[in-house]
Formats: sequence, structure tokens, C-alpha cells
Amino acid sequence: MDLNFAGGGEQPQKPLYTTQAHVFQIDPDTKKSWLPSCKQAVGVSYYYDSSKFIYKIISVENAKILINSTITSAMTFTKTSQKFGQWSDAKNNTVYGLGFGSESDLKKFADKFKEVKNNVRCGTPPSVPKNPANLKNNHIIDPSPATSMKSMSSNSTSSYDEETQSPGSHRSSSSSSESQIKYENDRLKKALAQSSSNAKKWETEFQTLKNNNARLTAALQESAVNVEKWKEQLNNYKEDNQRLRKKLAASVGPGGAKSNSTEVSDLEKRVSELENKLKRKEEELSRITQHSTDELHVLREKNAQLSKKLKTHEDKLSDDANNNRKQNEEIQNYEGKLKQFSETSHEMESKLRELFTLQQKMNGLMKS
Repeated sequence: MDLNFAGGGEQPQKPLYTTQAHVFQIDPDTKKSWLPSCKQAVGVSYYYDSSKFIYKIISVENAKILINSTITSAMTFTKTSQKFGQWSDAKNNTVYGLGFGSESDLKKFADKFKEVKNNVRCGTPPSVPKNPANLKNNHIIDPSPATSMKSMSSNSTSSYDEETQSPGSHRSSSSSSESQIKYENDRLKKALAQSSSNAKKWETEFQTLKNNNARLTAALQESAVNVEKWKEQLNNYKEDNQRLRKKLAASVGPGGAKSNSTEVSDLEKRVSELENKLKRKEEELSRITQHSTDELHVLREKNAQLSKKLKTHEDKLSDDANNNRKQNEEIQNYEGKLKQFSETSHEMESKLRELFTLQQKMNGLMKS
């Protein structure tokens, strides 16, 4: 498939390499799963745009563009399995994946990617075989001085044209690398914001667990105090009962006759009431003690669970804090790289302007 990058009357560009593969793109929402771009294998080709000095990977199916990725020196093609590979495109804000029919197809595509990436880094066009006829014609005749001067002028101009165009590809590469760093920087900032949100959520849950733990501890202490009060009251009833029994025994004469039948009757009635009341209190105390014991057991289990959750949340908060610190360091590192790339880009533009000015002066000298 031939493509016309420049438009107009330019001849269509021939692909440097073409293979068949299934095309995928990363899910923009989850960034974890793959979304197929086609139902069957389609052609995937490398192209060189000579008008802009850039290399591209392009795939088209039924007039629909599946891939239009400009290759930069910062890109890396990664083999994730025996027949699958991927690369990240920061300019298009996506990750492309290719599924090949064989391992050899994957290897050829990866080798070509490495070759093209090296050309981008060096700012060189695709390698073209030399024409023997041109080489032969170059040695047919010894040019005259005038012709030699004209040839030297032409060669010099051509040489400087190449010099001005080649750094252009470096500038494009630098711009793409800068875009890649910006993309990574934005991604880290989003991750940092999400991590901060999670930390706030964990802090809220942590405070809720602390409040629940304090409430359960207070209820447990109150229950223990109530049990002690009931025990104290029961002991008082027992002592009162013993005192009345002694008083009743003292009111009975030595011969077994009662010294005061009315008083004895009242005491016996009082003792009977106290014994019944004591019995009820003992039953109630037993019931309360059993209930308190069960409640204490439940509260202890809840307290243990809350303590375990509390420890887990503390660990997560600590991990989030460490992750936030690392992400901040990465963001600062990327911002430093971004600044460095920006300075390098400005420096290269300045040198290109100087080189263009020098070229114009030399052209003027050659013409004169």
C-alpha cells in the first residue's frame, strides 16, 4: 500500500516493510485490558515521510486508520509473549498491541522497529542501495576547474542542506521525547491524587474504628462496674439475713419457748422475705453475670477484630505515605528531565538558525 504524505504532485511513498498482524489498542478507561481494532489480520507497514523526515507505523482497513504512530527515539517495542508485542505512543495517548501469526514475524517486526528507531536517533533516512551506474559515471571524466568549482558549490549546498534537515529530525525526536515525559508526568500526578484520596478515606475509616473501639471499651467497663454493684448488694443481703437469723435465735428461750411470739413471728416473716429476696437476687446476679460474660466475650472478639483492622489500616496508610513520597520524587525527576529536554531543544534551534545563516552566507559567496 503506497501513501502520499505530502499531497499535491508528490509520488506516493513506498512502505519500507509490511507484515500481517491483528491490531489492538489499550482500554483507555482501565489501562489494563486490550480492545481489538480489527476482526482479522491486516497489513501493518513502516513508512518514511521524506518531507518531514519522520518514520511512521501505519495500518489501514477499509479506509479506516487503525494505526498512525510516529516513531520517536524514546519509544520501545516490547515482546510480551511469543507472538505478541506492544509499544506506547504518547502523542496519541495510547498503547498499540500486535498479534502475529508466528514468532519469526514478531522478530522481524521488532528488528525493523529497532532499526528505524536508530535511524530516528541518528537523523538518517532509510538506507538505499548505491547505483553502480552513478558510481561509474563519477569517474568518466576529470572535470574542469569551473566545473569543479560549480560541483563543489553544489556539494557544499547539498551538505549543508543535509545538516539543517538532519537536526530537524533530532528536534522532532526531542519534541516527542518531551511529550513522552509530559505524559508520564501527568500519569504520575493522577496516581498521586488517587493515592491522596485513598489516604483520606483510610484516615476516616481509621478514626471511625477508633471511636467504635472506645465505645466498646466504655460499655465493657460499665458492665464490669454493674456486676460489682450487684455482688456488693448481694453480700449486704446475706449479712442482713445472717443478722436476722441470729436475732431470731436469741429471741427463743432456753426451753424452746418464745419470749415474744409477735416479735418472733415478725422476725421469721422478715427472714423468709429476705431469703426469697436473696434467692431472687442470686438468680438475677447469676443471669447478669452470665450475660455479662457472654457480652464480654463478644466485645473482646469485636475489639480483637477492630484492632486487627486498625493495624491493617495503619499499614496501608504507611504504605500510601511511602508511595506518595516515591511518586513525588518521580514527578520531580520527570520535571527535571522535561526542563532539560526543553533547554536542549532551544539550544538546538539556536544552532540550527546559526547553521542556516552560515549556509546563506556560503551560498552568497559561491554565487559571487
